[in-house]
Amino acid sequence: MNTSRTAILFVLMIAAVFFLSQPSPRSALAASTEAGEKNKTVKIVIDAGHGGKAPGAVGPNGEKEKDITLALAKMLAKRLTEEGYDVLLTREDDTYIPLHERTAFANRNRADLFVSIHVNANGHKSRGGVETYFLNLTTDASSMKVAQRENATTSESQKGLNLIIKDLMLNAKINESSRFATYTQTGIMKALRKTGYNGKDHGVKQAPFSVLMGAQMPSILIETGYLTNPADCTLLR
Repeated sequence: MNTSRTAILFVLMIAAVFFLSQPSPRSALAASTEAGEKNKTVKIVIDAGHGGKAPGAVGPNGEKEKDITLALAKMLAKRLTEEGYDVLLTREDDTYIPLHERTAFANRNRADLFVSIHVNANGHKSRGGVETYFLNLTTDASSMKVAQRENATTSESQKGLNLIIKDLMLNAKINESSRFATYTQTGIMKALRKTGYNGKDHGVKQAPFSVLMGAQMPSILIETGYLTNPADCTLLR
């Protein structure tokens, strides 16, 4: 398989790299599980960003974030299911689902982990790369822009979202989500570098994403690349 085709696998491997190559998250989960449930199958909810009336980012040739994230979510779910995990998708077709319903779905199904898959965009075509987020307040302008774009379908104002997050701080699994994000981002970039991918590692960031609010389990949002960057767009396609 040539380098170009191999590189395409990065969009199939995003969170899976974390589960298959990093033992620590699984150990952390086991340590926090009640004695009677230590041997239960880990349940993961995968959220394909956007959908329906919310196309998300749009590429130079009409590529839509909602289509890419759905394809990624299905492929990732198949891979994780084959590895023995219990996997649920927030959507399985081009359906619009309000952001708050996505984590509510994960909560109802008592998921152990929540992963929301997205594709980034930027006014500067030179900006590319991968970044992983967890829910928190931030003063970073770049992170806020990403959150505002991904939150565009919610009726809540950013000020209102910040107040909600402050109220959630006491119960949110921020520390666990931070570690989850770190293992995932590290795994993604390790796999990407092996393919010759030279896009930037933007690391782990925090921002007030509506889709992560209310999650009762470690939860992250992955921006798998930039549709507005020619190299990333080719791989995402």
